Amino acid sequence: MKRHVMLVVLALILLTSFTASCAKDGAKKSGDVIAVVNSREITTEDIKKRLGQAASRMHEVLADEQTRNDIIDDIVATELIVEDAKKKGLDNDPAFIQKVDEFKNTELRNTYLNKEVIEKNTVSEADLADYIKKNEDIIKTEIKASHILVKTEKEADDVLARLAKGEDFAKLAAKVSLDTRNNKTGGDLGPINIRDIPAEAAELEKVILSLKAGESGKLKGRFGVSVVKVVSRTVNKKIAIDNELQFKLQDKLSKQKRQNALNDKVKELKSKAKIVIKEDVLKKLSETPKAPEGKK
Repeated sequence: MKRHVMLVVLALILLTSFTASCAKDGAKKSGDVIAVVNSREITTEDIKKRLGQAASRMHEVLADEQTRNDIIDDIVATELIVEDAKKKGLDNDPAFIQKVDEFKNTELRNTYLNKEVIEKNTVSEADLADYIKKNEDIIKTEIKASHILVKTEKEADDVLARLAKGEDFAKLAAKVSLDTRNNKTGGDLGPINIRDIPAEAAELEKVILSLKAGESGKLKGRFGVSVVKVVSRTVNKKIAIDNELQFKLQDKLSKQKRQNALNDKVKELKSKAKIVIKEDVLKKLSETPKAPEGKK
């Protein structure tokens, strides 16, 4: 069993080994030197990088002699391949440079988000306690809701107009809703607990909380526009705001705070930038390509 675990760990290491970045020529490496490949030193730090998330279990992983040998062989092979690739000028290949630039941009974006959004926007225990005190009834609110899914906002407005004139929601859902999972049951979404709505669905929470029982509103989503009707809403006083729920709420509030901060930052950056979007070119991307002449 232990041998099987070692093989799984090794497979993960080898799978990612060729994506690991190599130290610059002549750069001073930290850690004890384990091997030398054409004057390039391989150190314990290289081993840790290869292990990745398993580095904290390095002693356990390397306790197996075959695993140790396989890892060092992989590092040596990578050094030799990278060295030969540079001799052949592959590090100057346009496709390679493009991939490196894309990787750098992705990592730079992630670093920016960590530094400018995540680290600067946390929800403390005091913030959480204040939120719970002010929103206890909302946290304990349970809602029954239904929806009618259509393609466009215009269609959603038409549905709202028909409902305002007195048409039955369930019958209208059966006629026009694109959600085939529940259009025959009046568009029933089942019970919705406000506390369980994820941070990513903040707009859904906003719409639902804005509606009284019997009222309807619209919500734009990934698959179209929903006309949402709140059938009933109750406050369940028996719900205990225990440690588990507090943890979920803190995580949810942190995500919402960070998303709002990111939206504000992007809005600020856009206001200072000169942006030109060529709508005609963009629109062509959605057009079906024409078949070459002479072909059907």
